[in-house]
Amino acid sequence: MEKTSHPYRIEVSSRAKYMRLRVSLHKGVVVVVPRKMTNRQIQTWVPDFVKEQQSWIDSVLEKLQAEQAQNPLLKDCELPENITLSALDQNFSVSYQQDYDTENLGLTYAGDFELQIRGRISNNRQVFQLFEQFFKDYAYDFLKIRLDMYSEQFNLPYQRLTVRAQKTRWGSCSAKKNINLNYRLIFLPEHLMNYVLLHELAHIRHMNHSKQFWTLLESMTLDARGQDRQLNKAARQLPQWLSFNY
Repeated sequence: MEKTSHPYRIEVSSRAKYMRLRVSLHKGVVVVVPRKMTNRQIQTWVPDFVKEQQSWIDSVLEKLQAEQAQNPLLKDCELPENITLSALDQNFSVSYQQDYDTENLGLTYAGDFELQIRGRISNNRQVFQLFEQFFKDYAYDFLKIRLDMYSEQFNLPYQRLTVRAQKTRWGSCSAKKNINLNYRLIFLPEHLMNYVLLHELAHIRHMNHSKQFWTLLESMTLDARGQDRQLNKAARQLPQWLSFNY
């Protein structure tokens, strides 16, 4: 029996040069198509493209579902009393104050690396979202100072820095020399945070992972390829609440 095609949505991208797929449990199957493609081409080519990739889509979804089954449920993830930013050698203490008289949940920075959560503390998702917003803003200043230092040191000027809560990437560099960084970098060991910054700055000169790119990066930091491999292991050692999709 022929397999039924997975439902999908189409995303038009000005950066894409060819059709490609993105698969996640949260967003399902997304077909990214170049902006230059006509509506007729999209209607004709995309269904066949998705059909040809059914086996690959099935395998990716099965893998994601297996990984999800092994991960702790959000409701079972304990609220942290301490949050360590390894790259910055800082440790935040967290206190929680239950308040049933308000529907709102708020985070206050009390100073001296102390965070206070107050409100109806019954939804871990909302608490973790507050942490994410706070540390995303907190990370920006530190990442920009370090990125600017390396940019000047290696004469690799960039245009703009954006710090986001990316789920699958530590960073990226656009053709316009804009750099995006993942706020979770501040939770990594410092040398790996620095490596990601240098990696993205190297893309200012080489927008690929060519031999020239790696030669440049190796001149900026020792054992670049080894550090690149360490990132995968480091990601699995981050606090549980950082790994959830909100």
